[in-house]
Amino acid sequence: MVFTKSDLFEYMVELLPKDDEYLRQSGGSYLQEIRQLESILRPFWGIIPACNGSIDKLKSFDAIKKFQKCVEERTLPRVSTENRQIAVEAGVLGYAIGQFGEAFLQLFSKAGRTYLIEWLNQLNQIEFPTGNWYFFLILINGALKEQDLPYSEERLAVAKEGIESFYLGDGWYSDGENQQRDYYVAFAFHFYGLLYSRFSSDPQGQVYVKRAVIFANDFKHWFDPQGRSLPFGRSLTYRFAHISFWSALVVSGAYQKTDLSLGEIKGIIGRNLRFWRQQPIQLPKGKNLSIGYGYNHLILSEDYNAPASPMWAFKAFLLLELPSDDLFWSVFEENLPIKTQTVQPHAGFHITQSAEQTIALSNLQYCKNQKMYHQNEKYTKFAYSTYFGFNLTRDSQNIESFAIDSTLAFSMKGHDQYQSRQTISASKIFPTYSWSRWFVWNELQVETYLVPIDGATHLRIHVIDTPYTVEAIEGGFPLFEWNPKYDQPKIYTFSSYLENRFGFSLIRDLNESRQPDVVNQGPNTNIYSPEKNGIPILKTELSRGKHTIVTLVAGSSKKKAPVEVQFIEAANTYHVKTKDQELIIKKERFR
Repeated sequence: MVFTKSDLFEYMVELLPKDDEYLRQSGGSYLQEIRQLESILRPFWGIIPACNGSIDKLKSFDAIKKFQKCVEERTLPRVSTENRQIAVEAGVLGYAIGQFGEAFLQLFSKAGRTYLIEWLNQLNQIEFPTGNWYFFLILINGALKEQDLPYSEERLAVAKEGIESFYLGDGWYSDGENQQRDYYVAFAFHFYGLLYSRFSSDPQGQVYVKRAVIFANDFKHWFDPQGRSLPFGRSLTYRFAHISFWSALVVSGAYQKTDLSLGEIKGIIGRNLRFWRQQPIQLPKGKNLSIGYGYNHLILSEDYNAPASPMWAFKAFLLLELPSDDLFWSVFEENLPIKTQTVQPHAGFHITQSAEQTIALSNLQYCKNQKMYHQNEKYTKFAYSTYFGFNLTRDSQNIESFAIDSTLAFSMKGHDQYQSRQTISASKIFPTYSWSRWFVWNELQVETYLVPIDGATHLRIHVIDTPYTVEAIEGGFPLFEWNPKYDQPKIYTFSSYLENRFGFSLIRDLNESRQPDVVNQGPNTNIYSPEKNGIPILKTELSRGKHTIVTLVAGSSKKKAPVEVQFIEAANTYHVKTKDQELIIKKERFR
C-alpha cells in the first residue's frame, strides 16, 4: 500500500484546531500564557517541514501569523525557571532556525529577530530538569551557533555532557537518573539527536546517528502487525508521536544504515497512522486532538498535559520535509517479519509477537516520581499488550475500581484497599525469563519470575513473604465490552475464562490453591475502549509466612485454545514444560 505526501499533508491540516476556544477544555500545570504558546508552537512540528522554507507557505498558516505577532509585539511569555515549560515549546524553533536558517528568520523584522534571539538565549539562564530536556538546549544553541547568532557554548557543552551521562549503551538512554526507558528514548533523545545531526557541523551529531541506527533494531519490535505501538509509560496522549523516530530516521537518511528497508519503515509509519485515523481522538467542536489515548480520556492525562499538548504527535509529520519526488512516497509498504520472542535488557522487556498483537513482559521499569498520575498502571504491570491495552484505577476502595489487570495486588484482610507493584528494588533478565524483587508497604516481599511462552501466553511465578495475613488478587488481560448483564464467564476449578466478540482472556492457577473469579470494571477505565471490560482473576488469603503461586495468563483477539503448560518445582529450580519446549528457571536465591 502507498500513502502519498498529499495524504499526510491533508491529515496534518485536518488536525489543526479551528480556533483557540478549545484551550478552555481543561487545565494544566503551567500558566495559561504558556498553554497559548504551546498551542502556537506544537503545530510547527508539522507546519515547518511541510513548508520547507517557503515564506509564502509559512505565512498561510494561522499559527505562524500568531507567532509573528507575538515576536513583533514582544509579548512572548517571560522566561524563568518557574516557567521553564517554555523550553519544551521552543525546541521546534531550534529545528526551524537550524534547518532553514534565513528562510525561517525572514518571517520577522530586524527588531523582531533580535528580540526572538534574545528571548531564546534567556533559556540559557534557567535551571533544567535532568533528562531529555537537555536536548532543547542542544537544539537551540546548536542552531544559533550554526547561523552565527548569539548562543551559549557553555550551556551547549553542559547539555551534551548531560545527554552522555544518560546513555546506557546499545542505542538506549534512560530519561534522567531513573529506571524509565519509555517512548522518550525514541521521540525525544533520538528524534532530537537526528535533527541536530542534520543541521550541525558538530561531530557529536554523527554519534547520535549511530545510536539511533542501533536503537532501530530494538524499537521495531514495539509495533505490532496491525500498526499499534506498545501502550506503555507516560505521555501516551502524544499517540502517533511514537512513529516520529521513524520519520526522523527517514528524513535524515540514517535509515540507510539500518537493517530495515525503506518499505518496512514506511509500513511501520503507514500502519500506525491508519490505526490512529480510525480512532475517535479528534473532538468534534474544536477539531483538536483530545487528551487520552484511544478516545477522549482525561483520566490518562499527566499534570503537564494541557489542551494543546497532544499536538506533540505532529512530530511524526517531519516526513513532510521530503520532496514530492522522494523515493519514500512511491515505495510500497512492507510488513516486518514476525519475531516470536525478543529480549531487550535495557528496557527490561521480553517481547513476544504474533499476527494479532505484541506483548511486553516488564521486570525493570518503574516511575521514580511517585507523584505522577497512575504511574503504577503506566510502568509496573507485568504485561503490556498492543491489543488489550491496560486499565486505570478509578478509586482506592474495592477491587472493581482498582486496575487489577496484569498485576498482583494485596490488601490487609477486610480493608478492600489494594496495593500492587510500585517500585522494583532489584531485577535480572535472562534469555528465557526475567526476575524482579519488589515490596508492598515496605514489609511484604515478592519475587516475580516472568516467563514468555508464545504470542498470547505467559507464566508468572511469585514467591511471597508476608509478615501478616493478606488478601491477594491477580488479574489477566482486560477484555473489552464485557458486561455482566449480558456476558457470563467460564469459571472452572482453578481458572477463569472470558470470551466475547473481541477475543478471550484467561487466567489459570497452576498450583491449584486459589479461587477463580471475574472483576467487572466500569466504562472509561481501559485506555483503548471507553466501554466496560472484564478481567479474569485468581484470589486467595495468604497467612503470615512464605508462599509460592504460579499463574498462566493468555489472551488474544482470536478465540483459540491456550497452550498447555506443565509446571514442576524442584529444590533449586522451576521447570516449565510445553509440547514444544522445556524451560529451566533457576531460583534466584540459589544463583
